[in-house]
Amino acid sequence: MKLLTFEMEITDFNNGYFSHKVHHCGNYTEFSYNPTNEDLIIPLNGELSKLIDKNKNQLLKILKTKKLKSYYPGFSLCFVLTDGKDVDSFNDMNKIIVIDSRDNELEIVVQESGKAIIHQVFTDASYLDSTGKSGIAAIIKFPDGTYKLHSIAGRACNSCSAELEAVVSGLEILKDIEEIRLITDSRYVRKGLSEWMHNWKLNNWKTSGGSRAKNIEIWKKIDNLTKDKYLEVAWVKGHSGHFENTMCDLYARDIAEI
Repeated sequence: MKLLTFEMEITDFNNGYFSHKVHHCGNYTEFSYNPTNEDLIIPLNGELSKLIDKNKNQLLKILKTKKLKSYYPGFSLCFVLTDGKDVDSFNDMNKIIVIDSRDNELEIVVQESGKAIIHQVFTDASYLDSTGKSGIAAIIKFPDGTYKLHSIAGRACNSCSAELEAVVSGLEILKDIEEIRLITDSRYVRKGLSEWMHNWKLNNWKTSGGSRAKNIEIWKKIDNLTKDKYLEVAWVKGHSGHFENTMCDLYARDIAEI
């Protein structure tokens, strides 16, 4: 599935509806949206409007996320739509999301399984409110079946940023490897890598509402570490008996408790 980039600007307001002008590859179209009743009107008057209508559920999600105060004439935003996105497949946590940014292109695919031979990195983190400390752990599984463990104290002051630090630590070990599978129990990491990060980058690391995204500096590191690579993102349920995930959790928790 190809990621399509659009530029959007609010141009007018009338009877509760904000008029939006959208540009893509030298073409433009318009649509209207009422943030109060969440009504989206897309006039089907050309190929671009038909393309947006085809992927309107993704656009609606972006528009609904925007804060009401960000609706005013002059507000501009860049956004990404995944053409032909199967939302049910994306939300199926048992499937693998492939993010391929090689060859100066970005493509995202949802698959039942990943490559048979690939470097794997399992990550987890622990942040304890009682100590104010965090621990992060990454286990590398090489294609020959051997393992390498990396666990250190984190600098994070919350669970989400700790999870991201764990991902960074694992990806840094594999910085010279082109094809990687990341296995995490964090929905935040999975969602951020497959959806949010691409939109934030287009808007100078701001959200659709114009506010700064959280944990920007760590996300920037992850972006650099996954640039020009083939990345498989797999999710596992935490504390479910998964061997590598359990080991990462134990090592991370031990460090956070010190």
